[in-house]
Amino acid sequence: MITIKSGNKKIYNKFIDNGLIGFNATQREWFRGKAYQSKSQDFYAFDGDKLIGGAVGFVKYNWYFLSLLFIEEKYRNHGIGSQLMREIENYAKKENLTGVRLETWDFQARGFYEKNGYELFGEIHNCPPQITEYLLKKELK
Repeated sequence: MITIKSGNKKIYNKFIDNGLIGFNATQREWFRGKAYQSKSQDFYAFDGDKLIGGAVGFVKYNWYFLSLLFIEEKYRNHGIGSQLMREIENYAKKENLTGVRLETWDFQARGFYEKNGYELFGEIHNCPPQITEYLLKKELK
């Protein structure tokens, strides 16, 4: 008899993770090796010694995933965000990554990313409730 249980057991999660990794490796050569490893790579903006913003992200599956981008309000609309995006893209090119991926909400910066060459490839409505989440990417190869 099959039963379904809910919970959060690391040992069970490890079993599921290892099973999926093993299956994926049988399907595509690329998944054999370091495909599941990720490394953080962040970028910071300073005015003198004062941190005024930055970008937080990581590399996985040969893409740079931009998790967070923030500039203090008084420094916005001065090109600092675009400078950060160029640094991320230069890093991604140097690392021979496919591109940069990110998510933004409808009240945040979709237009900014599109102005910087990012294209919409998906959206999720009500995630969180009453908000639309946009998924954008820029391929660099």
